[in-house]
Amino acid sequence: MTRISQVEDRGAVVAWSPIYSHADVIALGTKDSGGVGFDDYGGELELCDMKITCPEGSQPTPQVIGSIKTTTRFSSLGWTPGNASVADNFKMGLIAGGMTDGKINIWDAESIVSSPSSAAVASIDNHTGGAVSALQFNPHPTSANLLASGGSDGGVLITSLEKPDQPNVFVPAPDQPSQGAEITQIGWNTQVAHIVASAAKNGTAFVWDLRAKKPWCELRCESNYSAVSDLAWNPNQGLHLLTASDDDRNPVIKLWDLRSSTTIPLATLEGHTQGVLSMAWCPHDDTLLMSCGKDNRTLLWDLTTLKPIVEIPSSDHDDTSSANASSSAVYGNLGSSQQKRFDVQWSPHRRGVVSTCSFDRKVQAHSVIGVATKCGRPPKWMKTPGGVSCGFGGTVTSFGATHRFITINSHIEQPELKQASMQFEYQISGGDYAGFCGTMVENATKASDHKEAQVWGFMKIIFDTNARELLLKYLGFDSDKISQIASEFVDNGAAADGTANPSSPSMSEKAEDIVKEALLVGNFEAAVDCCFRNGNLADALVLASCGGAELWAKTQAEYFAREAQKRPFLSIVSAVIHNQLEDLVAASDPSKWQETLAILSTYGKSEEFPLLCLALGNRLEGAGDGASASLCFMCALNLDRAVKHWKTQLEKADQVAGKRDLLALHSFVQKVTVMLEAIGPNTQLDSEIAELFSDYAKALSEQGLLVYASKYCKSDSQQCNELKDRIYRSKDGRNCSNLMASPPAFPYTLDKVEIIPVASVQAQVQHEETQQQATTTQQQHDVSQQQQQQQQQTNGVAQLPPGWVALQDPSTGNTYYANQTTGESSWEMPRAVESVAAPAPSQQFSQHTSTEAYQQQQSTAQHATEQQTTQQQSTLNGATPSKLVSKYGDGFVTSSSHPELGEQYGNVGTSNPYGGARSGIAAVNSTPAKPPISGNLDPNQPPALSAEYQPISDGLLPFVTYLSSVVTGAKEKKEMVEIEKGVAILLKKLARGDIDSEIAPKVMTMVTAMQNRDYGSAAAIQKALVNSDWKEHKDWLRGIKFLIQFASKRII
Repeated sequence: MTRISQVEDRGAVVAWSPIYSHADVIALGTKDSGGVGFDDYGGELELCDMKITCPEGSQPTPQVIGSIKTTTRFSSLGWTPGNASVADNFKMGLIAGGMTDGKINIWDAESIVSSPSSAAVASIDNHTGGAVSALQFNPHPTSANLLASGGSDGGVLITSLEKPDQPNVFVPAPDQPSQGAEITQIGWNTQVAHIVASAAKNGTAFVWDLRAKKPWCELRCESNYSAVSDLAWNPNQGLHLLTASDDDRNPVIKLWDLRSSTTIPLATLEGHTQGVLSMAWCPHDDTLLMSCGKDNRTLLWDLTTLKPIVEIPSSDHDDTSSANASSSAVYGNLGSSQQKRFDVQWSPHRRGVVSTCSFDRKVQAHSVIGVATKCGRPPKWMKTPGGVSCGFGGTVTSFGATHRFITINSHIEQPELKQASMQFEYQISGGDYAGFCGTMVENATKASDHKEAQVWGFMKIIFDTNARELLLKYLGFDSDKISQIASEFVDNGAAADGTANPSSPSMSEKAEDIVKEALLVGNFEAAVDCCFRNGNLADALVLASCGGAELWAKTQAEYFAREAQKRPFLSIVSAVIHNQLEDLVAASDPSKWQETLAILSTYGKSEEFPLLCLALGNRLEGAGDGASASLCFMCALNLDRAVKHWKTQLEKADQVAGKRDLLALHSFVQKVTVMLEAIGPNTQLDSEIAELFSDYAKALSEQGLLVYASKYCKSDSQQCNELKDRIYRSKDGRNCSNLMASPPAFPYTLDKVEIIPVASVQAQVQHEETQQQATTTQQQHDVSQQQQQQQQQTNGVAQLPPGWVALQDPSTGNTYYANQTTGESSWEMPRAVESVAAPAPSQQFSQHTSTEAYQQQQSTAQHATEQQTTQQQSTLNGATPSKLVSKYGDGFVTSSSHPELGEQYGNVGTSNPYGGARSGIAAVNSTPAKPPISGNLDPNQPPALSAEYQPISDGLLPFVTYLSSVVTGAKEKKEMVEIEKGVAILLKKLARGDIDSEIAPKVMTMVTAMQNRDYGSAAAIQKALVNSDWKEHKDWLRGIKFLIQFASKRII
C-alpha cells in the first residue's frame, strides 16, 4: 500500500472531481470548526490538487487551487459534470454541499478557482429538522443533473438541476415521504438511471423507483434496528447491493442479490471487529471493495473470496500531534482512536487510487495497485480492454471490450506497392508482354525518364519476331528513308550528269603504255601496282577484279589501307567484307555506340550477334557507360550482365530512401521478370537476384498479396523457404498453383523426442554401475554384482525375446505382439528365456576403464541375442532346440505350434493339421506374415516411397493438410479421421510393396484428377477400385472416398 499524498489539518468530507482533465482535484468541505474553543466559525469549501500524477522521484505536495467560505459546516459533499446542457455552461461541473443547517448549496467549481465571489449558483432548503447527512449525483451522463439527498428527518429528496439557478425538488414516493429514521447514505444504481437506494439508522435500506414513484423494495438489514452506516451498488451489476452495519456486536458487510431475495443476503463479509463506518465499491474492478470501521482498520476486500486482502495502516505515531500525545497519556491511549478513518472513496479516473478521511484531521490519497495483486490475480484495470495482434499476410486481429467479437482486417502498409503490383500482374496475366513494354515506354516518356523509356523500348523489341530490323529503326536508322535520301542526293562538287570532277587525278600517257603492256602479257598484278603508284585507285580495283581472287583480296586491302583514314565509312566496308566485326567493335567510338550496334544488327550473323553485342557492352562498361552497356547486354539476352546496372540503380534508390525502396524494388523485379519471359521462364537466377526476388515476395505477402508473392519465391535461403511454407499453409495457399503442384519442403529440422527404451536405460544404469565399481574394493564389487544380477533377472521378465515387437491394432487400439522372424503373432506378451547369472570372478578384481566394461556387457548381450536367433532358425530348419520357450512361462510347451515335437513324440493325432510330405512335420511358410498397418499419419514424415510412387504422396498430403485445417463439426471431424487413416495405410502399403502393379497406376491417375480439380473422374476411379479390389484394400479405399467428397466441397 502506498500513500501518495496527504492534506494536513483538514477535518472534512470529500468529493473527487468527475472531470478527467482535473482528475487529481478533490473537493474538501469542512466538517468541524478546527478551533480550540466552542465557537462555530462556519465552514470552508476548498478545491485541492493532490498532485497524484506528479513526475517520478518528486514528492507530491497538495496545492489548494480555490476556496470559498460558508456560514455553516458541511455534512456531505457531491460533484457532478452535469448533463450536456449543464456541462456547456459549467466547464468544471457543479458542486453540491449538504450543510449542517439542512440546506443544500450549489456552487460552480470553475468560479471557485477563478472568481469565488460569484461561485454560488443556488441554495435548497427543503430538508427540515437537521443536517443533510447524505447526497449523491446521478452517475449516468444523461441524468447527471439529478441530485439525491437524505436528511436527519428521514426524508429523501430528488433535485433536478436542469436549470441550476432554478432547482426543481420532488420526493421519490409521494405516498411515503419519509424512511422513518435519519438517512445515513444515498446511492444511485449504476445500471438503471431511475433507481436510487437510501440507508437509514433504523436498520433499513429502501430502493426507490422514480418512474413508479414508490419504493421498489425494502431491505431490513439489521434485525436489532442498528444503523446501516453505508451502502454501495455493484459497478457492473445493477441488482447487487452492499450494506454496512454500524453495530459493534455484528460489524459485517452484507451482499444482497435483489433478484433472489430481499430478506436473506447472498453473502456476508466478516473482518471488522467493530462497526463499519464507510465503504466504497471499486468502479474499475468489481471484485475489490474498500471499507473502514471503528476498529481503526481500513481493509481492502477480495469479493471473489469474501476475504480481506490487505489492511491500510493508520497514520504513524510520529505524525501525531503533541496535544494528542499528551491526551493519550492522560486518558489512556485515546490518540489511536483519533486516527480512525470515517470515509473512503475511490477516484473515478485514477485507477487504483483511493482517498481516506480520518478523525485526526487528515485527508490522504493511497495507491492500491501493488497490494491488489495479492489476491492472486491482477486487477481488472490492468487487463487489456482491447487488443491487437498482427498476423501473416497483413492480417490484423483485434478485440474490444464493447463487443464479443474478434475482428480480422487486412492492413496495407504500402498501398502504392500493392497497386503497382496488382496492375503489373493484371497486365501480364494475358501474356502480352510486348504490350506491357509499350505501356511502360509511354509512362516513362510522359515522366521525361528517357533512360527508362529506352530500357523498355529495347525490351519490347526483344519480343518481336523481326527484332533486328526494329532495332535499326529504334536506333534511328530507317532503311527506306535512307535509300530515298541517297537517291536524291547530288554533291555540289560533281557534274550534273554524275561524271567525275575534272580535278580528279588522271593517268599519264607513259603510265597508260606500261599498264597496256602489262595487260598484254597478262600481268594484272603489275598493272594494278602501276595504277596504285600513280594514284589511280579506281582503275586498280577494276583491273584487280580480273586478276583472280588473290589479287582482288590484296588490292582491296591496299585500297582500304590508303583510303580508310580519308573516308571513315570504308572501315565499315572493310570490316564487313573481311568479317572483322569484332575488330570494328574494339576500335569503335563509345560515344557512337548506336551506329556500332546498328552495324552489328545489319551485318552480324545470327550466331555471332549475341557475342558481338556482349563485346560492345563490355567496351561501353569499360568506358563508364553502364546504362548503354545494359542495353547491349539485353540485345545479347544476357540477363546476368544486364541486371548489373539495374542493381546499381536499386542500391542508389535504397541509399536515398535510407531503407529498402519497395517501389524501386518493384521496378527491378518488373524488368527481370519480363526479361526472363523473353529468355525463357526456366532460366536459373543468380543467388543475389533470387534474394531480391525473395525480399519482394516478402513485401507482397505483408500487403496480403500471398498468391502473387508465391510466384517470386525463387531463392533457396532459409528465409525464403520459411516464407514459402507460410504461404503454402495460409488461407490463400490453395490458390497458389505453383506451391500446390509441388509442396515446399518443411523449412525446419524436426527433432523426434521419444522415451528412452528400457534396454537403453538398463545399459546406461549398468554403465554407471561399472564406473562406480572401478573405484571400489573387491567386496563392494561382489555386492554390486549380486544386485546387478538380481536386477537383470527382475527386468528380464518384462523384456521381449529377440525378434518380438509390440504393435497396436488400428481397429481396437489394443497392443499385440509379433515375431518379425517367424511371423507368429499373439495378444499375450511372450516371455524371454531366463538367463543364468555368470559366477562371480574368483580372481582378484582388476580395474577396467568404464568404456571397456560397457563394451564387454554390450558384446555379451549381443552374443546371447545371436545365439537365441540361431536356435529359432534351426527350429525352422527342422532341428529341435535344446530348450523351447513356453508361451505362458509355465514350463509346458505344446506341439501345436512346434511340429518338430510332434515328430519326436508322435502325438500328431488322427487329423494332421500340418501339410507336408511326412506326417508330424509342419510346412512352415518361408514368407513371414506382415503385421497390421497403423493408420497414424504424420504429414511431416511420410513413408519413403520409390520415385515412381512419390507423386502419389506429394499429391495427397497437401489435400490432407489443408482439409484438416478447415474441419468444422463432429461429422467432418469423424470423416477427417477416416481420411487420415486411409491415406496413411495407402502410403504405407505402397512403401511395403503391398499395392499391386495394376492398382498403383489407377491410384496415380486418381490423384492427378484430384489435383486438376476433376473430382468426378477421381470418384469414378475410386468406385471402380471398390468393385474390383475391395476385399484386399478396403482399409484405405473408404478413407479415399471421404477425401474426394470433402475436397470437392472445400477445394474448388
